[in-house]
Amino acid sequence: MKSKFSELWKRHFDGPAGISEVWLIAFPMIISSGFDVFIMFIDRLFLSRLEPVQMAAMMTGGLTAFTAGTFFIGLISYSGAIIAHLYGAGRKKDCSKMLSQSFMLAVLAYPLALLFIPIGLASFHWAEHSEIQIRYETEYFILTMFVTTIFGLLRIPFASFFSGIGRTSVIMVANFAGLIFNLVIAYVLIFGKYGFPQMGIKGAAIAIAASSAANLAVLVFFYLRKKNREEFHISKSFVYEWPLMKKLLKFGFPSGLEFMINLSAFTTMVTMFHSYGETVASAVTIVFNWDMIAFLPMLGLQIAVTTLVGQNLGRKDEGNAIRATWSGLKLNLIYSGFMLLLFLTMPKYLVKVFEPSILPPDWDQIAAMAVPMIMMMSVYPISDGMFIVFSGAIRGAGDTTWAMFASAILHWAGALYAWFLTHHLVLPPVTAWIFFVLIFPLFGLTFWLRFRSGKWKGKNIMPVEEAVIDLEPSPATQKE
Repeated sequence: MKSKFSELWKRHFDGPAGISEVWLIAFPMIISSGFDVFIMFIDRLFLSRLEPVQMAAMMTGGLTAFTAGTFFIGLISYSGAIIAHLYGAGRKKDCSKMLSQSFMLAVLAYPLALLFIPIGLASFHWAEHSEIQIRYETEYFILTMFVTTIFGLLRIPFASFFSGIGRTSVIMVANFAGLIFNLVIAYVLIFGKYGFPQMGIKGAAIAIAASSAANLAVLVFFYLRKKNREEFHISKSFVYEWPLMKKLLKFGFPSGLEFMINLSAFTTMVTMFHSYGETVASAVTIVFNWDMIAFLPMLGLQIAVTTLVGQNLGRKDEGNAIRATWSGLKLNLIYSGFMLLLFLTMPKYLVKVFEPSILPPDWDQIAAMAVPMIMMMSVYPISDGMFIVFSGAIRGAGDTTWAMFASAILHWAGALYAWFLTHHLVLPPVTAWIFFVLIFPLFGLTFWLRFRSGKWKGKNIMPVEEAVIDLEPSPATQKE
């Protein structure tokens, strides 16, 4: 019995790219993503105590603001995958130089993102939201665009650096600092405590901005520590390097475009349901808050898979790149299976969490819609897990153009389907939601088929002639 267990452990957990190695990188990122989820979750929970419509406005206003920067976020964050390849090949000097290239892009991205403001403001009216919701959305959107966006963009290069070299615990510490700042400031400003005026949704926007600034400060602190400066030759890294910039643009452009297209489609999906009115908007926001709990922590596991695939391909070890992907999927299935059971068995309790202190007249309607919607979410956690893991592996291998087209088609098909259900067929909200969530298993299936086909192989970010230019011994060589 013991030998069977040992054999099982070796097959799935032990050795390079096994579950144990994936978990070491993934765990801090899962916790980090959990902190990010909790920040948004708690702010919306605080706002629900004032007015459910403010909670709904924070979701749509925040999503719209985030969409404005998604192209640049996707482009810049792909530096993490490239750094993983460079680190795997032992090119540590180039790791810090890649961060410098991505930081330059982050600075340039801010004024370009601000050009999106008129479109974002107009989108609230195009979606035919209520006047009160538009007012709250506008307040949150403007503050987020001008303040939070700059901190969010500047922190991406540093977070990508630490994820690329596998030191994800640093990101966890930074996100924890952001969480603490947000909790304190959100509580004080949203409710008006300790002599401060009650600011509601404006207070939530300020708290998110402060959280992002604290996160950035911690990442910069760790990056500039003496040990890190010496290991990655940071003093000589603040230079423009066209070969590295070209690589980031080549592989990051499709990734950034994909991220922008996907989130635009997702925002459109949410907006379609919000167009039913404030009551449905509040119900859908409660549902998506729990969906966020299910989805975002899995992104931490995606980063771990992308990192290990990148590092192993940088070492020309395709076998362990594949093993890392399957190890990531096994971990993801455990988590997504738990969320599936939670949605099926406890929907009433999940809705009750957002029950306001003073019940609005339509609260019973909100709860009556939110409960079956949460139960229907059990359709896609496992599919989401497959989509996240296999897309992470494919992007880590450099197959970003295919990922962009496939993901964009799937997401916009979903957005058009949401419009068809809500505005053409004009189905009741819950009925439309039931039909809507049934399309999500297609996402995971599509990316699994691509991974299974092996067509992502040979699209290595670092060709052989580049990989042999080792400035320092690779981690694998050092162990030997």
